[in-house]
Amino acid sequence: MDWMEIIGAHVMWKQRLTSFLAGESTENLDPETIRLDDRCALGKWLYGEGSAMSELPRYEEVRGLHAQFHQYAANVVNLHLAGNSAEAEKLLQGDYSRLSEKLKHRVIGLSQQVKSASNGIPPF
Repeated sequence: MDWMEIIGAHVMWKQRLTSFLAGESTENLDPETIRLDDRCALGKWLYGEGSAMSELPRYEEVRGLHAQFHQYAANVVNLHLAGNSAEAEKLLQGDYSRLSEKLKHRVIGLSQQVKSASNGIPPF
């Protein structure tokens, strides 16, 4: 599991959404696909092999924040596609950005707990 790659991929979503809102993206962003939180590497881990780590203190928090992250990203795209770019930008720069930052820190914490658990050290 490459935790830094996972964090980087989620951090890059802000740039992808910013480009999309600015009309500079060639990506076809589908809100219904974006909303699915089990398709990216972190989601596949959370709902797959990572579910064995569900007793770790940060696991459930990360799972919930990650689902909300995908919901917010989908909402940014939906708002823009509906012609409400100002609200999309407000969401992106406000709640989405705050949640993204929180998710990043919680993923780092979870990665440390997973590493400790894998080494036989009780979770903190």
